[in-house]
Amino acid sequence: MYKKLLFGMIALALLTVLFTACTIKDTANAPAGPVVKMGSSNFLQPTITIKKGEAVTLVNTAAVPHIVVNGTWDGAVQKPAQEAGAPKVSMNFNGQGSQSTPPFNTAGTFKIYCTIHGGMNLTVTVQ
Repeated sequence: MYKKLLFGMIALALLTVLFTACTIKDTANAPAGPVVKMGSSNFLQPTITIKKGEAVTLVNTAAVPHIVVNGTWDGAVQKPAQEAGAPKVSMNFNGQGSQSTPPFNTAGTFKIYCTIHGGMNLTVTVQ
């Protein structure tokens, strides 16, 4: 009887270890620093303020493509432009995933947008 009880306790302990190990998250690839999430056709946070030298990690939470570059939408018209001091942003998302911009090393206000989705603008303020 004690052998069965001991075997049951060992099996339960092994299952606990197994389930605990399955919940460990890989933080090596986790976004660090400022993060902006993208929905299916918008930035879920259209503005962000960061410190000089930081990059912005864009996280695509939808299974839709995005092409993010310097510039902005002005109504229904794309206005590609790279402001003085802004890093060159050119990111392609083919579905869910994340990518980081180059660092913003100059203080100011910079705009990036998605060329696919009209009105999908992000304003980055660097202090």
